[in-house]
Amino acid sequence: MAICKDCHQDKPDSEVQLGICDHCFKFGPPKAQTLQSTAGMSSGPQGKTPIWVERDVGVVLTTSIDVPQRKIERIISIVAAETALGMNIFRDIANNWRDFVGGRANTSEHALKDARTACLQRLKDEAAAIGADAVIAVNLNYSELSTAGNGILFVAASGTAVKLAPQDAI
Repeated sequence: MAICKDCHQDKPDSEVQLGICDHCFKFGPPKAQTLQSTAGMSSGPQGKTPIWVERDVGVVLTTSIDVPQRKIERIISIVAAETALGMNIFRDIANNWRDFVGGRANTSEHALKDARTACLQRLKDEAAAIGADAVIAVNLNYSELSTAGNGILFVAASGTAVKLAPQDAI
């Protein structure tokens, strides 16, 4: 068993790479999540297994330079988030087969969607951590690094974190 540096949970060695478990790698560190104890469950030591539950941080993301029907009170900072998703050899084989016979590469589409979703969630978490209500002018960038037998998909998102004026102040 190995301990994840982000969530501090014991995980099987196969789920921890470079000190970070697969869940934290995909969904980000636990600062954006709430630790809940599932007392009474028998799957953990003494019947208590800590689990991470995603929480909605309520941050609005938009590619536009404003939030419709809301006034921007002040700009807080530029925020950014990155996600790296390893493409395993089975996905690569399936994609190579699709390249050969034609058609849509569903495995790549799912990987892109997973990476984008995780990256945008991390962007919301970064904005919430500094007290922002919204991130405007969001920009997404995709990149891929091919290694021997595997590939890594990188998604980066950035934008301007802002504080919105109360709705009654419009």
